[in-house]
Amino acid sequence: MSYLGKLRCILVFAVLSASVCLAQEKSVKPGINDSFRDPDPKEFLGRFEVESREVFARRKEIVAACQIQPGQTVADIGAGTGLFTRLFSEAVGKDGRVIAVDISQKFLDHIQKTCREAGQRNVETLLCKADSTELPAESVDVAYICDTYHHFEFPLKTMASLHRAMKPGGRVILVDFRRVPGTSTDWVLKHVRAGQDVLESEVVQSGFRKTREVADVLKENYFTEFTKGPSSGLKPLEFPIIAGFGGVVVVPNAVEKPRSGAKIVFDVTADSRPGDVSKGLDRAARLLNLYGAAGLKSSDIQIVVVLHGEATKSALNDDFYQPRFGVERNPNLPLIRELQKAGVEVFVCGQALNYKGFPVSAVAKKVPIADAALTVTVNRQMDGYGYLPVP
Repeated sequence: MSYLGKLRCILVFAVLSASVCLAQEKSVKPGINDSFRDPDPKEFLGRFEVESREVFARRKEIVAACQIQPGQTVADIGAGTGLFTRLFSEAVGKDGRVIAVDISQKFLDHIQKTCREAGQRNVETLLCKADSTELPAESVDVAYICDTYHHFEFPLKTMASLHRAMKPGGRVILVDFRRVPGTSTDWVLKHVRAGQDVLESEVVQSGFRKTREVADVLKENYFTEFTKGPSSGLKPLEFPIIAGFGGVVVVPNAVEKPRSGAKIVFDVTADSRPGDVSKGLDRAARLLNLYGAAGLKSSDIQIVVVLHGEATKSALNDDFYQPRFGVERNPNLPLIRELQKAGVEVFVCGQALNYKGFPVSAVAKKVPIADAALTVTVNRQMDGYGYLPVP
C-alpha cells in the first residue's frame, strides 16, 4: 500500500473510532477493576496460574491455536501475572516482540522481573488506561485478550484504540467466559457483564470482522478470532444524534435532503436475534442521524415507533428477557432510551403482548402499551404522519 493509501486508511478509521466512542462516555461496570489497582502479584499467582483455571490448564493448546509466527509483535492485553506473555515470548522468538499491557504497574513490574530472570529479552511492558491500550498505531500483529475483555470499563473506546494499534490484517484473539444462564456458574453470571454475542458485537462495531472460532480447545471459555482488514474505501459512519446506532454517511451534493417538519410512524414487525437490536428501532435512529448529518435537530422531525409481531420482544425488561431468550439483557433498551431522549415515541402493541404470552409486567418501564398497533398507525395517519412498515 502506498504512503497516501496508508494515510487515507488511518484517517478513515480515526474518524470511525471517534464516532463509535461517542456512544460510550460512562463505565459499563464501575468498580470491576478495583482489585487490580494495587494488587499483590504473588497472591494472584495462586489464582491465575493453577490447574483449576481452564486457560492455565490448556495454555499450550491455546498458544498453538493462536498461530503465532516467529518475528511477530504480540500484545498481551490484560497480561496480569504474565502467564501468556512468557509463552508468547517463546513463540515469537528472538526476532519477535511481546508487549505486556496492563492497568496495574505492579503486574507489569512483576512481568518485567520474571521475564528478565528467564532471559526473555523480547518482552516489554506498557501501562494502559481504563479507556485505551496506549499502544502505538499499526504496531501489533496479534493482540491476545484472555479473561480480560469483560473487565473493560469502556470497551468501545478500548477496542478503538486497539484497532488503531493493529497492523492491516492484524488478528485479535478473544478468550472469555461462556455466560449462559442455567449453565454457567453463579460467579460467572454475576461477574461477567455479558455473553459471547454481546462482546463479539462490540468488537465488530469497533471495526474488526470475525474470521475464526476454535471450538475444541475450551469448555468454560470460548476462543474467537477477529481481523483488521485493509481500508475498503468506504466512508466512515457518523452518529450525529443517536450515538452508536443507525450510522449514516454524508453524501455531498445529494438531492432529497431531509426536510424540517416531517412526521413518520414506523410500523415494526421485523424479527431479530435475541442478542441483536431491532431493525425497526435502528432504522428510526438512522433517520434521526440523517437529519443530524444534514444540520437539522431531532426536534425537526416527529417519529413514532410501534412494536408488534416478532418485534414485540424488543420492549421487554431485562428480568423477563434474560431467562426467556438466553442473553443477559435486552439489547434494544439502551437504544429505546436514546430514541426517547431525542423525542421519539415508542409504543408496544397490547394485542401482540397477549398473543405472544408476555405479561404487562414484562414490559420495560416508560414504554407505553398501546391498545393495538393498528390504532397507533391509524390515529397517527389521521394526524398527518407518513407510514413506514418495517417487516
